[in-house]
Amino acid sequence: MFSKTKPPTAPHSTTDAQQEIPQTEETISLPKASRQSTSVIGSNTQVHGDINSDEDITIEGQITGVVTCKQHTVTLGKNGSLSGDVYAHTLRVSGSVDGNLVALHKITVHDGAHVTGTLTTPCLVLEDGSVFHGSIDMNPDNDIFNSVFSSQPPKDFNSKGKNESSKPQGPQKASFPADDAANSKETDTP
Repeated sequence: MFSKTKPPTAPHSTTDAQQEIPQTEETISLPKASRQSTSVIGSNTQVHGDINSDEDITIEGQITGVVTCKQHTVTLGKNGSLSGDVYAHTLRVSGSVDGNLVALHKITVHDGAHVTGTLTTPCLVLEDGSVFHGSIDMNPDNDIFNSVFSSQPPKDFNSKGKNESSKPQGPQKASFPADDAANSKETDTP
């Protein structure tokens, strides 16, 4: 019975107070570990080079290079600009982009955004007031998803996307086999 009455008076003792501190630290550290962190590239920051991240990224500054954030979200703020490709789970664009955007889940181009390049994603939102120049591929079975999200991005995707951005993909693929068949028949005939 005495042990039940001693704990309420025990916090005043030095030994029990020291034991409370580690318990409080453990309680504080657990929520921090479970929260998802975000890297922020500030509005006065310029980055020239590739960025690889295992957490969400918010870009308010200027980036020249490839941004890879395969399992998280990349957010480009209204004053942010990006010259290069982005590979992410989810993309939110409010600033200026000149490059290819590849998102495994979804791309949202917000009002006021300016995007030039190729958008590859199974789900796309282009808000009123956004400006987009380029091509869109919304095939959920696109090979780029397997090559990018299971390994490193292909080196030639950047040049391919920019060269073919004004050409529709479907008709070209359909016309080549017919042309090849016609050319092979002409070659066989003397």
